[in-house]
Amino acid sequence: MFKYFNIFKTVYETMNFSKAAEQLFISQSTVSQQIKLLEEELGVELFIRQGKRKIFPTLAAEKYYQDGIRIWENIEHLKETIKNNNDKIECKIAVSNTIAETIIADIFEYINHQKYFNNLNISIEMTNSTRISEGMKNHHYDFGFVEKPITTQEIHRVPFFSDELVFAGNLEDSLWLEREEGSGVRHFTEEFWKLQNIKPKNVVTIQNNELILQFLKKGIGKTVISKSILEDKIPYQKINNNFIRNFYFLSQNSYSYNELNQLKNDIEYFIKKEH
Repeated sequence: MFKYFNIFKTVYETMNFSKAAEQLFISQSTVSQQIKLLEEELGVELFIRQGKRKIFPTLAAEKYYQDGIRIWENIEHLKETIKNNNDKIECKIAVSNTIAETIIADIFEYINHQKYFNNLNISIEMTNSTRISEGMKNHHYDFGFVEKPITTQEIHRVPFFSDELVFAGNLEDSLWLEREEGSGVRHFTEEFWKLQNIKPKNVVTIQNNELILQFLKKGIGKTVISKSILEDKIPYQKINNNFIRNFYFLSQNSYSYNELNQLKNDIEYFIKKEH
């Protein structure tokens, strides 16, 4: 049954046979054939096809995904453990850009004191909030730290740390510096433009706060950015209370490994106590 689960999982998460094939580096016909074989094995229809592109999951597909994803993850963790020839549990954490530059080191200092690195192989990836939320939903990440209140039914969310966004840089320059689509700051930048009735003509999109800061330090451009990462010599203006936001800690509702459940509890304890 689980021979086809990875293909089923990818189709379910993308809701598109072509995209699933691209992600898995196989042909679309192979994806369709494997899903058909799985449906025959289970004796149920998993996807309703409408036209060439649109598909919708059946109730059986939703049940199979919800109940099967944890078993599949355990199998993948076991494969990884055997491959690495050690007893440590893999733990993937995704962090948004501003959080990476402000408070994530404090959190990991606390984790280090709790000796989690003795039992966990922890890897950290920095990306934007939307990609983190999607990765959490698809079980690509075990934990996430994001900058905007994205709500997903399957994901547990805890707010922490109040962060103020300001209008900063060379305020007379016509050039705007903005973060990429999907980032928390990009959302607030577009809200600021609406608030000020701004229709920017000259915009540079940059996927990294540090590079934006390098521009600002040289007097190039203006932007909406977290006050907490600004250097003293960069001028800024406050906006209003609607641009004071929370950061959010994302986790699964529960984990198969006690170590991950305990790590979740300890992180929540730390961020509530400290921030």
